[in-house]
Amino acid sequence: METKRKATTLRINRRLIAILALIIATLGILEIYAHTYVELHHLSTITEAEALKLSPSNYTATYTFMSSGGRWLTLWKIEKPLPSVNYAWVYLFKIEQSRSFFIPNIDLVIPELRPTSNSTGGHFWAEIDGILYESNRTIIRIQYHFGEIGTYQIDFGLRVKIYEETLLGLLPKEEIKIPMNTTLYYGP
Repeated sequence: METKRKATTLRINRRLIAILALIIATLGILEIYAHTYVELHHLSTITEAEALKLSPSNYTATYTFMSSGGRWLTLWKIEKPLPSVNYAWVYLFKIEQSRSFFIPNIDLVIPELRPTSNSTGGHFWAEIDGILYESNRTIIRIQYHFGEIGTYQIDFGLRVKIYEETLLGLLPKEEIKIPMNTTLYYGP
């Protein structure tokens, strides 16, 4: 009778150990996934004066936005439209960040453009042509084209998603639209 109890107890202990090992392995995999499911490029925090020195001097406009204890400066330069492909350049700088033990970093990802214009008939299109991640800035090159001569009121509709990096993983906080509104004349 005693040996039967020991055998039953031993089987229960082995099952319990196997279940606990499976739970720990699952939690470990989920933790790794939570830290890597979005590729964040960590920007160092710099002052606004330093950001202005690192950007082109002939920028078209600026925009500052805040989210989750971070503040970013956006500068963009839109080239005069030509008959060929045209470019707009966006420079993003992190100029402020509050840190804590539970949230050591706040950063952003550039998911897409949602361009709009006053043109009916699809005579304007824009897309992200490239993103260059540097240690203290992110540079986005936007390619755009007009299909017809005219004056266009456009908004490139650049979206950024803010993420908090926590001890438990990356938490999406919000999506922000950077208002890149401008009026451009395309033609002779």
